[in-house]
Amino acid sequence: MAAVFKRGSTWWVRFRLNGVHVRRSAKTTKKAEAQVYLQRLLEEHAGRARGDLPRHTFADAIERFFQETRVKPATLRSYKSNSRMLSPTFDALYLDEITKRIIAEFVSSRKKAGVTDTTIRRDLAFLSVVCAAAQRWAWLDTNPVTASGGKRGLRESRPRTRFLTLAEFERLMTAASPSLRPAIILAVETGMRREELFGLTVSAIDLNRREVHLERTKTNSPRRVPLSDKAIATIKLLLDDPARPRSGYMLCKEDGSRYRDMKKGFAAACRRAKVENMRWHDLRHTCASWFVQRGGDLYKLSRILGHTGLQMTSRYGHLRVEDLHAEIEKVAQYRPQERQIPPSRRKIKTAPPRENKQENA
Repeated sequence: MAAVFKRGSTWWVRFRLNGVHVRRSAKTTKKAEAQVYLQRLLEEHAGRARGDLPRHTFADAIERFFQETRVKPATLRSYKSNSRMLSPTFDALYLDEITKRIIAEFVSSRKKAGVTDTTIRRDLAFLSVVCAAAQRWAWLDTNPVTASGGKRGLRESRPRTRFLTLAEFERLMTAASPSLRPAIILAVETGMRREELFGLTVSAIDLNRREVHLERTKTNSPRRVPLSDKAIATIKLLLDDPARPRSGYMLCKEDGSRYRDMKKGFAAACRRAKVENMRWHDLRHTCASWFVQRGGDLYKLSRILGHTGLQMTSRYGHLRVEDLHAEIEKVAQYRPQERQIPPSRRKIKTAPPRENKQENA
């Protein structure tokens, strides 16, 4: 017999069909909504008995998504993290049960837990990616995230632009270990991303052309990075070091293997140098910021950094104001000057004579 019942403040549904006992939370505090949910489940099971198309849960979609998706390791780690955040709310739901109300409740619960809007947007973006995949598999008709506008009202945080001052850079270089210093110099001089830098091979460096050829990048677009005098001198010191092990990697350990990152050593050096709020990726920001402050062109900077457009590069535009000062002065020269009137032709206004109050009286 089908029925709805209450556990605490939440309504549940239960029924038996073909010898199978089904009990499931309706995820609502309203009895009417629980009854509608029960009727939907009964129709679904009846449809399966007639041979209708089966429904799939979000957990089913997640499992298939990770089996079939092919993304970079860093992206996969992010997706796994997003999946863990979505799991408690969405795993037990059928895909067609993910509604605007469910998404709004998820957002509210995350905000109450103190999660930032930016993080919530990332979770919803992954939810949308999975639902889009479900559409391609014909498991879902519409994407509930885009249909409900779930990310509206969630403000994106300002992009991080922390960079080293020259004084901080000098202190950091003094505090860094001998193996860390070349990595910091190359990061600041080239602006390469962490994986691009630590995955850099000797064969990818062309000292004659003074450039590095990066075949594997974040955007999957190969690019050439120019090398400064300081970067070339650092590379030559590494290659000419008699104690250098045989390795195809530019930055390598004593056994010749590559570094995955130098986060621990970098964090320790920052503490010793009293450089606060600094991450490894901020060395890339440092390269970009110094480039702009020294008069570099934003379009050329976007090519060096490997940005797909100027939108990402424009965050550094506020650091260069010298050209704005020059433009203001240039425009000021063409302002209409105030007309100078010779003193002999100036009209002197005189006040009207005062009336004699006694005579008027």
